[in-house]
Amino acid sequence: MMTLRTLAAALTLCLAPVAHAGWEDAVNAYNRGDYGVAAKEFRPFAEQGQATAQYILGWIYQNGEGVPQDYAESARWYEKAAQKDNAEAQYALGYYYMTGSGVAQDNARAATWFRKAASGTPGKAGAQYLLGYLLARGEGVPPNEPEAALWYRKAADQGYADAQYALALALSSGTGVEKDESAANEWLRRAAEQKHIEAAYLLGWNAERGVGVLPDYAEAARWYRQAAEGGNPDAQYQLATLLRDGRGAAKDEVQALALFQKAAAAGQPSIPSTVDEYLRAGRPEPAFALADTWLERYPDDVQLLTVLGVSAANGARTEPGRFVAPARDYGNRAIVAIERGTKPAGLDDAQWNEYRTRWLPQLHLRLGTIAQKAGPLEEARSRFLKVTELDPSDPYAWYFLGQTHFTEYERISAASKGLEGAAKSEAVGRAFGELDRVIEYYARAVSAAEAQQNLKDLRDPVMRDLQGVYEFRNGSLSGLDEVLARYRK
Repeated sequence: MMTLRTLAAALTLCLAPVAHAGWEDAVNAYNRGDYGVAAKEFRPFAEQGQATAQYILGWIYQNGEGVPQDYAESARWYEKAAQKDNAEAQYALGYYYMTGSGVAQDNARAATWFRKAASGTPGKAGAQYLLGYLLARGEGVPPNEPEAALWYRKAADQGYADAQYALALALSSGTGVEKDESAANEWLRRAAEQKHIEAAYLLGWNAERGVGVLPDYAEAARWYRQAAEGGNPDAQYQLATLLRDGRGAAKDEVQALALFQKAAAAGQPSIPSTVDEYLRAGRPEPAFALADTWLERYPDDVQLLTVLGVSAANGARTEPGRFVAPARDYGNRAIVAIERGTKPAGLDDAQWNEYRTRWLPQLHLRLGTIAQKAGPLEEARSRFLKVTELDPSDPYAWYFLGQTHFTEYERISAASKGLEGAAKSEAVGRAFGELDRVIEYYARAVSAAEAQQNLKDLRDPVMRDLQGVYEFRNGSLSGLDEVLARYRK
């Protein structure tokens, strides 16, 4: 529903003289902004049935100027004036019924009063527009798109920007009128020149895509900029893409990112896709900056958090200093959101189940590999164990889990070199216990890799590692087949 407008905020009274000594005092008080005195002076005229005075009292009570704001009292005076064919009062009263301000909301009555105000010569433009609005939507009146377009045109011809925009939409789609994209652009231009934000945005969109005109990126950028400065997040987003790509304007990555972030703060829905585009282009810093702005508004966007966590973890393989911190931040937040059951609105239960089954173990796996390199080792082992619980068929989890135990074996072995007697024996026993775990987990990894056609290439290197550890631990490969057979089941 539209914002309640000040219907006569700049009204200056230049009225024909009325045969009463107080009229001039009332007019002067109103024009100098002394509305309390004006209300007092106009009241006798209003009570005597003077329509202009009644309308002015309605306006003063509507805006709470010099009197306590009182929509019900305002509506009472508007109705008195409207009954005397005061078009401004008819428009104001219609708006009250449309919005439920001071009266019970009633679109049928709103349409009645709008029609009265709209039907004069030339007719109240705002009333013509709102009558078209109700007719187009069938609110309070039977839907009638051709008549709606007729009223839009009457208001548009008087320069009413909202009506110019509405008529442009009707012409663009052929709703109630013959489709004419060229004419639609002309009405959009007229509205945009009056700083109508949505018209400027749509004019930019049409210029960029060649709707009703030849494509013109510079013209698109011009209108997008006007709408973006007016706070339209879609225009901010579209202008950002032009600046990022250097289309229609000089390439400006810094300004593009700033505009993307403004759009993100407003919830522009294409932002997650743009974050992904930055990541795919190998530009993580703007991706992370844009994502952080989006996540301030939507902190539980599990899909974006997952994309960020996985991408950063992949980057951490070669550039740990650059990617470890964001990988841990986004990855842990994604895990929390998934485990909490924060289902995205676009997924049904089956899709969410599939998503969670796929990505929860993958997130733990990637954070585990980071902890395996950057520490602590206990975190790595814990995450790999978690993956084996969530997805026992993942050979990487078993293999990496085995590696953590092999690292522990090496640590114990190194520490045991300075020991003697029972302490040394105890340390050696613990070291070989770690090797037994390595053998088990490597064997599980080999078996899991063999079971998946696309992981056959993983099987051979893991098997070589398994054979090496098994032979070192047992002195030969005898019995290894039995170990493997146990897990192949």
